[in-house]
Amino acid sequence: MTSSPAVIPPQFRNPIIHDRGPSSYPGKFQITDAALQKYGIAREFFGTTQVINADGSKFRVKDYQYTLKDNAVGMTFLPICDTGYAACPDGTPVYSSVLVDALLRTEMQLGPDDPIFALMYYIHPELNNGTVLHFATTDKTEMGISHCGAYKGNGRTSNAPELYHNRVWSVGPDVGNVFGYPANLVVMSLSGVPQPVLNRNLNLVDDILNCGVRFPADYKNSQFRMIDINTSFMAYRDWVEQARYLRDDPSWFTYCAAHKTLVANIGFNLPHNQASFQEVYGADEGLAFWNFFCTYHMEIYGVPFSTDRQTTFTPLWKQQGLTAAQVRPFTMAEYIAWDAARLGGVLGSYPGFKPQPVGVGLPWGAQMNADLVNDFVQTYADFVDAGPIAFTATVFGLSGPVCVRARIPILQYLFEAMPIAQQAMRADAAINAPSAPGSTYHNSPWYHGQFAALFVALGGKSADADAALAVLDGQASGSSLWQKLTGAANNEMGPDVLAWLALDLVRTDWATIMAAGQVPFDQGYTAFMTAIQAEFQKAREMVVHDPNGIQFNTAPPILHMIVTGMYPCAPQVTIRTIATVMNYTEMESKPT
Repeated sequence: MTSSPAVIPPQFRNPIIHDRGPSSYPGKFQITDAALQKYGIAREFFGTTQVINADGSKFRVKDYQYTLKDNAVGMTFLPICDTGYAACPDGTPVYSSVLVDALLRTEMQLGPDDPIFALMYYIHPELNNGTVLHFATTDKTEMGISHCGAYKGNGRTSNAPELYHNRVWSVGPDVGNVFGYPANLVVMSLSGVPQPVLNRNLNLVDDILNCGVRFPADYKNSQFRMIDINTSFMAYRDWVEQARYLRDDPSWFTYCAAHKTLVANIGFNLPHNQASFQEVYGADEGLAFWNFFCTYHMEIYGVPFSTDRQTTFTPLWKQQGLTAAQVRPFTMAEYIAWDAARLGGVLGSYPGFKPQPVGVGLPWGAQMNADLVNDFVQTYADFVDAGPIAFTATVFGLSGPVCVRARIPILQYLFEAMPIAQQAMRADAAINAPSAPGSTYHNSPWYHGQFAALFVALGGKSADADAALAVLDGQASGSSLWQKLTGAANNEMGPDVLAWLALDLVRTDWATIMAAGQVPFDQGYTAFMTAIQAEFQKAREMVVHDPNGIQFNTAPPILHMIVTGMYPCAPQVTIRTIATVMNYTEMESKPT
């Protein structure tokens, strides 16, 4: 495998996840030796993962870390105790969450009586070493991040399910599980909005939506419907007015990250005052909803929704230049008709009301299935560190879980994925093939070697590679990708056919590749990443037609993807991770 270049454009290689410098751990606290031994990782590597390639080579990614104030990459640790006063092993006192609350008040410039609201995502530091094949069977499919919740100050948390973690941190080991469950703490802000006002609004929305929240039985294969601002506003109104579909239909239930995404969608967009309700929901319906909301608030809190509890600010949708007519909520009849048109693939001719595009007016947009594949591959099987064979094999290997989630045939998945695999193998050919003898691909050691390597990576036996290649190379070339995939499907899509199709662009462009001479790694990689952007976008736009299939996702690592630059948020929104919270028994003061 060719060594990686010194410089690759940051838009093509994440500068945090793939940072090659030493990790930084500022602050007064560090992890104890006992905790490090339990997690099976050295102090200087905590928050990273070592990936083992098929050839035994290894590389490390900083998949749990984030950018610090000095722009270094690492983690800042703070101890907490769920039960009141405790002491770290060295005697350092920790009372509940006072250290965390003090940091949040400083970071958000809050006064002593201002409300706290932050989001958090929980990590699995014990998942720090293994192969991509192993990671694909663990929570590493979601970056080792398996829960997203909210922190509201004074040691109180909010989650879906509602009683998950008993409304406290629960970052310590559980019964029967020696590992802790650290949480990365996230601060969110909205341009031009005082932080106390935004916090109060987010707390209010979180309280309303969390009271009786419905959690799906299989959250990893659960739909996410609140993908646009119109559906989000509808769901909030209907939740307060206690519409039965939100409480009875599992396709509307919200798992942890979906729940907090809806909280953010509403919290950033609906100031809680009568005028704002009427602006969004209409003069008459908005007034009726406002009156109902005030009654609902009284029933939940036991106090009137007085002026001092209300909030006023310029919402995100207005800051993005949208109008009230554009963001108005669906009626349920409108939603059902639009959703049927979406599933039927006829939105282009659909005459009814359509929502704003996914993510418009929202703090962040829902991800597609292609995003989940890309996140995993680019983190743990990227072209630079893992090489083109592992990259391609992983793209193909994820077909199973994606097809199950989306309820699509494997042929549809491969039709979208194959061009990306072909570009990876072509880039590898441009970087390495010209250095090996061979006037045609038929007699090129590189071509034979890469087919064999990919054939084995996909499950074939090394001894069968040459014979399989000879048979496939004897077939006619020049047919369309669809025809080749259809023919391959009839041949049960074995590792020989997949490997051969992945090299199709190499065969087509062989003369051009050889004439250009050996391309430097950075140029080849940049050309590859540039070439797959259009193909990746096509994969993102793939429509799931099965009503039980999943097209839109907001997984527990969504916040980490945003803070590390793997996924965008609205330009008016700032989201940053400020600390990693761990149980006090795993923390100690740094030696002086």
